[in-house]
Amino acid sequence: MKNEIIKALSSLISDIEEASPNTKSKLQEIYPISFSINLKGHKTIYISLDKNVKDISFTEKASIDFEIRSSVSEILQLLITRKIKKDILFGDIEIAVVIMSTLINSDLDFIFLIDRYFGNTSAGIALLAKEKLSGMQRTNSIKDNEIQSKLRDLSIRLDRLEAANIL
Repeated sequence: MKNEIIKALSSLISDIEEASPNTKSKLQEIYPISFSINLKGHKTIYISLDKNVKDISFTEKASIDFEIRSSVSEILQLLITRKIKKDILFGDIEIAVVIMSTLINSDLDFIFLIDRYFGNTSAGIALLAKEKLSGMQRTNSIKDNEIQSKLRDLSIRLDRLEAANIL
């Protein structure tokens, strides 16, 4: 079972590289890199990437460049909103931000990749989470627009009162 998961994750990285030539060239500029992903309630995944070798395992590595400590829901939110939270990164944060922004901005359909490697149930859950988070963002932006509109109205009224006092 572990070997199948590791093979799937290794092939996922290759698919990401092949799906976007720009992403592949950006990643190759960063290589070699070694990091770990520590998801709450799951085993830590250790990833070492080089131009020719991509190693993913559950075996602890001697040295890593950075670590991502998060939960599955935070990772999904990161993929959907495309905003990196620096408080989940430990170690060389600069390299972590570069590699994460490269992957996030690679114009990949992450829902498709989740479906391909983890099944349609996982993809369905990810899609529902994406829709829920998108709805929350729209609601927040609508509230922000209402507040800005009210502030604008108050500003106009204040300007009119000041103009009336001057005359």
